[in-house]
Amino acid sequence: MSGADSTAIILALAALGKLGPVKIKGILSQADDPTEIPGWSYERLRQIPGIDKELAFRISRNLDLEYGQKLLEWADKNDFSILTVVDGDYPESLRSIYDPPPFLFVSGKILPEDSQAVAIVGSRSASDYGRSTATKLAGELGRAGVTVVSGMAIGIDTAAHRGALTAGGRTIAVLGSGIDMIYPRENKKLFSSISENGAVVSEFFPATGPHPGNFPRRNRVISGLSQAVVVVEAGQKSGALLTADLALTQEKHLFAIPGNLSSRTSIGANDLIRTGATLLSSVEDIYSVLPGIKHDYNEEPKKVPDDLSEGEMLVIKHLSGTPVQLDLLTRTCGLSVCDAAAYLLSLELRGLVKQLSGKRFIAT
Repeated sequence: MSGADSTAIILALAALGKLGPVKIKGILSQADDPTEIPGWSYERLRQIPGIDKELAFRISRNLDLEYGQKLLEWADKNDFSILTVVDGDYPESLRSIYDPPPFLFVSGKILPEDSQAVAIVGSRSASDYGRSTATKLAGELGRAGVTVVSGMAIGIDTAAHRGALTAGGRTIAVLGSGIDMIYPRENKKLFSSISENGAVVSEFFPATGPHPGNFPRRNRVISGLSQAVVVVEAGQKSGALLTADLALTQEKHLFAIPGNLSSRTSIGANDLIRTGATLLSSVEDIYSVLPGIKHDYNEEPKKVPDDLSEGEMLVIKHLSGTPVQLDLLTRTCGLSVCDAAAYLLSLELRGLVKQLSGKRFIAT
């Protein structure tokens, strides 16, 4: 097939197998334009560092440009776009890592302002505290014009995406599967919302399932797209810790939110702080390290209806995004348990308060 464009050629290179991101980057670095590559001889290919006899032979004889073109047509038919590492609108922060994905299938759009991005990652088995913290932080970043990046997994990832969307911000989800293989399936609606208000991206070919080996590759893209990575909750063997390691390798800023010492989901985050990650107590900690990332930011005021009773007003003033035990709330407000419970129920029915497990409450 003659006349193939650069995207089809890069897709065809990746489809050969045994050509990972680093080797493809090496091949592309030798070309003024990727369209030259199909015309290179075996001898020319052997001159490229890392390209052995077998790979040189396969590239010179078996490069399936027709397959690359079919992928382009498939993406167009299904309303996906494809960005390659040689495109001008490929994210610069991702292009600069050691092993950038040669291509990204994209649902939605990656915009120039997405260069101001922070990743929020953590445990799939997140606590109520972890989810509410991720939601609040993502909302604050979103309102400040900072794009929130995560992996669309259940738990902290989902909370981060939803927090950014609820605040009217942009968010990017990085999949560990093909762009047409939404995982987990229960996040199908979230996939659509992110596509409409940001982007979902994948470096895997269509129909690729969520195989365990894909997620470490996904994690390097999450950190690569971001200026900083925040670990909200992470167990001792959490994938979020791999993202943290990758962030350091990529020279990104690493933050961790401290958690309950008795909680298994906090072990990893607490260990990160102990070994040098910046403790994050509020969104301002990010801005102090990355002042340029902050846009026009105004703390969203808590919207309290005018028709609350005196008791309801007293209770809600003592609630925030951090869970508060009922016993502590009654002591702080100087109310009986019976009265406090009645006010909380009234506020919950109005959508102003949410009850968590263990008789704990947060403002919504």
